[in-house]
Amino acid sequence: MDQGAKTEPASPRQRQRARQRGQVAHSVELVSAVMLFAGFMLLFMLDGYTGGRFTEYFARTAGHADEIEISQSYLPAFIQQNTVAVMAILAPYLLVTTLAVLVVNVIQVGLVFSGQPLVPDLGRMNPIRGFQRIFSMRGMVELVKNLLKIMLVAAVAIAIIHKMYPALLSTIAMGPLTAIDLAQSVGMKIAVFCTALLLVLAILDYIYQRYEHEKRIRMTKQEVKEEYKNQEGDPLIKSRIREMGRRIAMSRMFEQLETADAVITNPTHYAVAIAYELDWPAPKVVAKGTDYLAQRIIRYAEELGLPVYQQPELARALYKLELEDYVPANLFKVVARVLAHLARYDARLRAKFRGARPASATGQSSEAAARG
Repeated sequence: MDQGAKTEPASPRQRQRARQRGQVAHSVELVSAVMLFAGFMLLFMLDGYTGGRFTEYFARTAGHADEIEISQSYLPAFIQQNTVAVMAILAPYLLVTTLAVLVVNVIQVGLVFSGQPLVPDLGRMNPIRGFQRIFSMRGMVELVKNLLKIMLVAAVAIAIIHKMYPALLSTIAMGPLTAIDLAQSVGMKIAVFCTALLLVLAILDYIYQRYEHEKRIRMTKQEVKEEYKNQEGDPLIKSRIREMGRRIAMSRMFEQLETADAVITNPTHYAVAIAYELDWPAPKVVAKGTDYLAQRIIRYAEELGLPVYQQPELARALYKLELEDYVPANLFKVVARVLAHLARYDARLRAKFRGARPASATGQSSEAAARG
């Protein structure tokens, strides 16, 4: 398989970069269709209101045409007055269509603010690249899509006219107002059906645009690996950091082992070192390990001269505690009996429990653990 092939889905970071560049799944067809649909629906609902307002406007302007002063001083005011009057009639349509466009854009892509698409691209002025875009697969799909849209809309309009053909022929014998009402009804029906068809086609186009967008922002396997490294860090470096952390933690644990009073073992799979001071509420776990680390703890404890006591069930129970945790109440008596038993054979423990701790008999440090 080609390593440079974009076969991997886009990561969240890749999608974010695409949005910053203004590359989003966006269908212009859907915006246009929703705008037309909203405009025609409003026209259908406000049919009487809009017609009445325009009738009043034309009656007011045409009825007083003889009073209009055609002069350089009056003409700008006349144009301004009529522009304001027409805009007042069309204001509901402008407001609704603008709102519809904003809503459909937000639904499609959310809030995207990017100035990169506005940056001039001299490469777009290259005629060779222009021809390549026209005759590319994407260009051919757009051409077929537009031709199909025109043919479907034309087919719907022709079907409606063919169905209403007898009624349209009868307008010859109708009065002017009746004929106008019929023609308006046919025109509105054509507009509504064609706009609904355009809306369905626009939804399909939006699905196609999402598919194309997902395909454009796909990533190669190498790009996925590089992005993972940039976000999560180089796995080799992270592994070395973890290893250094483990070494530091182990070094500290072996330093704490020097303060221990005894080591309780499994005997080979678990080793837990406990310490106790007379002012503590209970003994405390200062070191623990399994398998190889358990063997190191046992060897270092022997070098320090600490008593090592084999009691598998207690060792496993103590291992479940965290370092620096005090022995819980359910294990306190068992640990106390173990320490009391070991104190019979260990002079240092006997002296400690009597309240006087002698100097360390060995003087070894944590470097001995490293040698172990």
